[in-house]
Parts: sequence; C-alpha cells; structure tokens
Amino acid sequence: MGKDYKTKKFEIEYAKCVWGLLCSLSSVDQERNNISLFNVVEQINIPIEFFVQQKKENKNLVFPFSYEVVLCWRRTLDIGISNEEILADFKIKVVDPSGKILQEILSPLKFPKGIKRLRSRLVMQGMLASMAGDYAYHVEIKLPNQNDFEKVLEIPLEVREVSSPK
Repeated sequence: MGKDYKTKKFEIEYAKCVWGLLCSLSSVDQERNNISLFNVVEQINIPIEFFVQQKKENKNLVFPFSYEVVLCWRRTLDIGISNEEILADFKIKVVDPSGKILQEILSPLKFPKGIKRLRSRLVMQGMLASMAGDYAYHVEIKLPNQNDFEKVLEIPLEVREVSSPK
C-alpha cells in the first residue's frame, strides 16, 4: 500500500528556537555580536508572607523580581536557498504548577534578509506567582504559513517558599 502524498500538507519550517533561558541580565558585545548572560535563573525564593498576602486579597500578586527571558532563534533554510525576510509572532506563556496560565506575552519576530541567527530579549519587572512549585515558560511560534501557534520550547523555573529572616 502506497501513501497518498496528494493529501499530505507539507509545511516549510522557516525558523526554530534553538535555546532559551531566564537570567538576571544579558549584554551584547557590539563588536563581536556575542551575548553574555549573567546569573542564569533556575530557582527563586519567595517569602511565605507574599503567598499569605495573596491568599488574603484573593488575587494573584506580582512578585518584584527583575529578570530577562532570552531566546535564540535560527533560520532553518540556508540563506543561499531562501534569503527572504521572515516575519512571525512568538508567544510566551507563564504556567504555574497547577497548569494554569498566569501570563501571556505576544511579540513579533523579524528575521531581516541575510541574518542566520536572531536573539530575543524580553525584560520582565516582576512575576505572577500563585504558589510554590515548578513553573514553566512555554515558548510558541506562529510562522507565516501557519494558522496556529506551535510550542517549540519550555523553560523551567522552580519557585520556593521561604521564611523571612527574623
């Protein structure tokens, strides 16, 4: 039995997310175009009082925590084959340990002609934290030939509840 190739829809993947992480600060060397990442964040400690106050007010509060979401994107088609500008959108969803989406950030992604790699840096001034546990930053992309966003990466973050020093 042969496959019916006429019914199969072939989609071209224009760009892909190679890596992503959370850090307290990043800096791009203008001369060499290299990025330095400072204090990669895998865990944050939030005082128990924050969660008590949140429960008291019966709403999610923003924990003041300055950080960046840094993503590296790569053009999948060689620029010798296709050197077109690529316009897409990407979305970051902050998901709490119970699976609830606390925040959704939509941002454009623009690959200029001749550029093979692209970095996105989103500066965040705070974080919605509903409870202690394992959070995830879901990165999704919608390319020009797609109708829906597709999940391409998940960045983990552990939130720990700590007692305040007396």
